[in-house]
Formats: sequence, structure tokens, C-alpha cells
Amino acid sequence: MSSEPEIYLREMGLSEYEAATYVGLLRGGTSTAKEITSLTGVPQSRVYDVLDSLNAKGFVVVQEGRPKKFGPVDPNQAVSQFRDFKRREHVRKLDEIQGLGNDFLDAVEEADYGQERDDEVDISWSYPNRHHILEKLERLADSATDEMLMITTPESFERIANHHAELLGEKAEAGVGIRALVSDERDLDPAVGDRVAGMMELRFVQDIRGRLYTYDGENVLLAFKAPNDDGYVGISTTSPHLYATLSQLFDLLWDDGEPMS
Repeated sequence: MSSEPEIYLREMGLSEYEAATYVGLLRGGTSTAKEITSLTGVPQSRVYDVLDSLNAKGFVVVQEGRPKKFGPVDPNQAVSQFRDFKRREHVRKLDEIQGLGNDFLDAVEEADYGQERDDEVDISWSYPNRHHILEKLERLADSATDEMLMITTPESFERIANHHAELLGEKAEAGVGIRALVSDERDLDPAVGDRVAGMMELRFVQDIRGRLYTYDGENVLLAFKAPNDDGYVGISTTSPHLYATLSQLFDLLWDDGEPMS
């Protein structure tokens, strides 16, 4: 039966064997792989893979020698390093999504599907400029009943706030939770800050790439720079699974964000 510390580690994202191994090292101290197997019950055939994974995630340090020994990282440091690991992992996934989005656009262009599509029931759809992206964001916001999450740049955030202020205000009054993460590359226009105050929570973070907007647990729109006349392309899709992954990324960045003063 798992101990309480192991349960929390599992909820953080470690596997059963990883959680058992780290807690075992906290109890027993620096140990060899054979000793860890005896201490934790992790099969000998798996223990090295588990230790390598824990080392990559920031929970274990390796002492070279014959045999190798493995020591537990201080829990406070381990939690901090694991958050950094997860943040890098989610940023990498976001970059992969952008790359796949580019491949998707190339495939659609080569297939030449034409223009007769039903935009109201789209599974995946591309928008070739800022105007169409704003229109789609407005439709998604208008249909939202629970939650809106945004990861964006000052320029794009100001454009949304200026164009959709009334709609966002109505949604906030109706109880829709709105949170925005904005790149801190420059200060927001003070008038925009005043306009959104009271209708959403706003935090600032570093190194935002692309623009990501999610709604109500399933609707996602990703916008990024592209080599077209307008310079931007947006891709929207309806996927609870993708939404779950991206909302985890959002929460990690949100925890490290600086609130709007």
C-alpha cells in the first residue's frame, strides 16, 4: 500500500515505481540499485530505468563508482526541479503543436479542399490573418460558459481587449472565469490594464512563444507567425484531451507569473 508521500508524488505525475523509489531513498539514504530493490520492492529489471528517470526529473543524484550509488535530492529542491522539468516538457509540447500546425497547413494547401466548410462544427480549421483570428476568438468567447484561458503577447492581448472588451465584461459578469498570461517583453498600455481590471485575472511571464486560447474544457485556438501577407495564422480544434494537456501548461506558467500591479 502506498504511503501518503507516495500518493502526493503520484498526483504530481511520478509513476508508482518512481514515487516508491524516491520515498525509499528518503528513508534509507544513498543506496546501490540492489539495495533500492530490497528497500522498495521495485523489480531489479526496472530499477535502473526508474533511477534514470528520477535523475532526469530532479529527484535523484548519481554517485559514480563500482557500484553506482543513488542519493535523494532534498525534497524542496526536488519539487522545484520537477516543476522546471514539467515546464520544459510542456513548452516542448507546445512547440511540437506549432510544428504540427505548420505541417497541417501545408497538407491542407496541397489537398486543395476548397472553401465550402461548415465553420460552426469544425474539428480543425485554419485562419489566415489577424481579422479572421479575432472573429473566431469572438465566437469562441461568446459561446463560453465556464472558463477562458489565454497565453499571449502584449500586442495580441491589447488587440483582444480593445475589440472584445464589452463581450469579455459580459462573460465575467455571467461567472465565466477568465485568466490571461501575457509576455513581459513590454508594459501593457495603461488604458488596456484599466479596461480589463475587474473582468479577469492577469499575470505576466517570460519567454512566451506563439499565442494560445482555450475555452470551456475543449475548444483550443493556437495562433502563430507564418510567412503569409498578414504574418499570422490561427488553427482551432475541439479536443478535451488537447485542452487537458494545455491547461496543465497554463497552470504551471500561472504559478510563476507576476500579477498585474
